[in-house]
Amino acid sequence: MLKKHFFFIVLILFFACEKDKSANQNNDFFPPVNIDISLNLVLPDAAPLQNIGGFIYRSEGYKGIVIYNNFDEFIAFDRACPFKVDSACSRIYMADNNSKFQCGSGNTKCCDSEFFLSTGTPSKGPADRPLRQYIVTRNGNYLRITSFPQ
Repeated sequence: MLKKHFFFIVLILFFACEKDKSANQNNDFFPPVNIDISLNLVLPDAAPLQNIGGFIYRSEGYKGIVIYNNFDEFIAFDRACPFKVDSACSRIYMADNNSKFQCGSGNTKCCDSEFFLSTGTPSKGPADRPLRQYIVTRNGNYLRITSFPQ
């Protein structure tokens, strides 16, 4: 009887350790990043955002941010891929055909994860969490991108 209980406990511990191991391999959490950006849409560096489907990259955030014009609703996501966020190649780029965000660029795909432009939710690949989204408010020709509600 004692052998059965011992075997059962060992089995539970084995699966608990396996779960923890996979959780560490798929660590998609990163420290909160405090950003507060004011962006003038009229200036040249923001010119792509004047068009629907336009986007720009900025250096702020954990691995940078991407700001996207989704039918005049502006969206901003951190460029850190939620799958193995600490990996050097784990960075989000706009796909060549501007139809989705992807982890990696060109021929250097990191994990083959892809994300919907309007929501940042995964559409393909091992990532099972959405991109971290920042808050975007518009006041005339200015966008304000922040990490926390004002």
